[in-house]
Amino acid sequence: MKRIMSYLLAGAAALVLCACNRENPDSREIRMGCFPNVTHVQGLVARNMSRHGQGWFERYLPGYTLQWHTFNAGPTAMEALFGKTADVTYVGPSPALNAYAVANGREIRLLAGAVNGGAALMVSPESGIHSPQDFKGRSIATPQLGNTQDVSCRAWLLKNGLTCTLEGAGDCRVSPTPNAMQLQLMKQGDIDACWTVEPWVTRLEIMAGARIMVQEPQVVTTVLAARTGWLHHHPREAEALIRAHRELTQWIIDHPDEAKKHVVDELSELMQAPMDAEIVARAWERLSMTTEIDIPGLEQFVKDARDTGLLDRVPPLDGMIYTPNSQEP
Repeated sequence: MKRIMSYLLAGAAALVLCACNRENPDSREIRMGCFPNVTHVQGLVARNMSRHGQGWFERYLPGYTLQWHTFNAGPTAMEALFGKTADVTYVGPSPALNAYAVANGREIRLLAGAVNGGAALMVSPESGIHSPQDFKGRSIATPQLGNTQDVSCRAWLLKNGLTCTLEGAGDCRVSPTPNAMQLQLMKQGDIDACWTVEPWVTRLEIMAGARIMVQEPQVVTTVLAARTGWLHHHPREAEALIRAHRELTQWIIDHPDEAKKHVVDELSELMQAPMDAEIVARAWERLSMTTEIDIPGLEQFVKDARDTGLLDRVPPLDGMIYTPNSQEP
């Protein structure tokens, strides 16, 4: 596990020290990120509105344009923040915590919560897996090394007395695998299970006959994070963006049918293939939208990451929460 931690921290630390992209305090462009996951519903809805000239965030930020970026997993999104190629992003809690730790509390701040739930451990119908001990000798896919589902998976295995390594030693193997590849690999029998998020959970249910073995409906899945450099130079914009996110979240809760249409359309654009509205509708039932930052939930992720060797020391989490009007470094 120390090798895993070293791998994660070395890459991130290099980006923290890199001054390749200089800060532009006068920029009128905000570079935002989200993933092609239903658990990034606020990002998908806002991005789709922007695509159709009805930008939600733009209403709160007159004179600014939003440039949207797509990431497939959290560690990649954190690299973009460290490299100053993104300013704000929806992301899972574990990569944000890892980035916060790597930067000694300097580079990353959480602006708000976004979504709880919507993640699950899925097992193949052909696997014969019914209990944790059945995972011995098996292969489990997670979206990316160090992402939120990867940490959840490793922590759950450890709690059930199982060890896993990237090198194939231990009781089972956890293999970082992009969400989009997991369905085909499960159908082919190349993986026995995967820990993933919506809409991939529902896709695996419908298209591969997979079943949910572990589901944690109240666990933090998505938060809204930003670079401290951007926050320092754009405090008013940050407050407007947080307000926009909060009001968008409430709008989504109040207008689920319209919001689902935006999500279906945006996922179809991002994946360059039609997204089944039924999949989004079923996935929706597993989401709990929120704007609150769940500190106890974050502390549990810190503990899980430490226990699995993905984190060492983390600065106090109260310093990770962005406070408007504060003097960010």
